[in-house]
Amino acid sequence: MALAVVLSIVLVITTSLFHYKVLRWLSGGMARIVMTDGLRIFVIVLIALAAHLVEMGLYALAYALGDRVLGLGGFGGLAVTHALDYFYFSSVSYTSLGLGDVFPGGHLRFITGVEALNGLLLIAWSGSFIYLAMGRLWPWQSCATPGGAQSGGETAPGCGQ
Repeated sequence: MALAVVLSIVLVITTSLFHYKVLRWLSGGMARIVMTDGLRIFVIVLIALAAHLVEMGLYALAYALGDRVLGLGGFGGLAVTHALDYFYFSSVSYTSLGLGDVFPGGHLRFITGVEALNGLLLIAWSGSFIYLAMGRLWPWQSCATPGGAQSGGETAPGCGQ
């Protein structure tokens, strides 16, 4: 059990630091690359998604090591025999989807619970980061001046009239 706890702590720290570095680069380092605001938002979303896939891959590697090398437990349900099977289980756990067609046994259950919590926090972190980026970069157009069309206010150009 102690090995599963240590492995979980290492995974949380590693994935959180990696996520932090990716978001820091997106908010600073990427600013040096010339692109439109719309493309910048799209790239932010894609890189955040790629970061999550890497983080799921780290957990998948931990499951494979725990299952095949460290003897922390195994998997029930559908057979887990290939790297993609571990990645599938990790993605289901990371996103808290929890389908149940593959389920962990032994101390791998603890790592799975930690992954679900870690994934929830990292996905929320990405969501709030994207929200803030869109608030700074997304061009919103005002569609009505104060008072509105019904009280004599004017409609801004490009708002359907």
